[in-house]
Amino acid sequence: MKIICSLLLVCLTALPSFAFMPDGEELAASLRKNYGPMRSWQAKMTFPDQPGVSVVLWYSSGRWRQEWQAGDKAVAVGSLGSVARACTASAFPLSPLFVWMVPDPLEAWQAWGVDETVGNFGFCGDQPCLMLGADPMDQSAPAVHLNNEDYAPLLVRYGSELGPITVEFLDYKAYAGYRVPQKVLVRTGASEFECAVEWLRINGADSEELYAVDALDPTPCAEPPQPFGFLRESFRYPGAR
Repeated sequence: MKIICSLLLVCLTALPSFAFMPDGEELAASLRKNYGPMRSWQAKMTFPDQPGVSVVLWYSSGRWRQEWQAGDKAVAVGSLGSVARACTASAFPLSPLFVWMVPDPLEAWQAWGVDETVGNFGFCGDQPCLMLGADPMDQSAPAVHLNNEDYAPLLVRYGSELGPITVEFLDYKAYAGYRVPQKVLVRTGASEFECAVEWLRINGADSEELYAVDALDPTPCAEPPQPFGFLRESFRYPGAR
């Protein structure tokens, strides 16, 4: 019995290394097929440790809009890792959901330091996954972990001026024909931060007025309560300062 158990363990451990590893072109094609038609989305993030605070996010081909709500409202628009205009006097934070499914994801991951030629199959939690960019034992190098079947991002890790930042996308569900995460976990330094995601719309969130700088109300607004300040100080978009 001990021999059988040992052989089974060896087989389970070795299986991922024999699985088919897609090259960059194949991976990019699969990502376009599975998520390419998703041009825009709208979602609401809430924070288990900060009840009463929420932020509604709109995203379209890299452009975004945020509306923080905690009694009063604070709004900003921008693109990728840049804030174009905000109603607050202080800097406006970026959302970790903006690194989930970006335009041309493979090119973006390469720009973030992920070497797609380095890959392993393994397990992310209890599900098989493709680990790109770093050895599974390396917890600091830029990496992306993808679902084995549809290549949905499960983890994105990249360097920043603050050190490595890891964003995990968890509790996937089917919504409007796509699998989307319902939970986001951010680890930066010694801090860990959790967000819950409610998906409101897939596609149809591409109105130019949503993202137009000139359409943003110029009236100054107060800074929302935490986790607004925490995200501003502790989270960075890849390549942004």
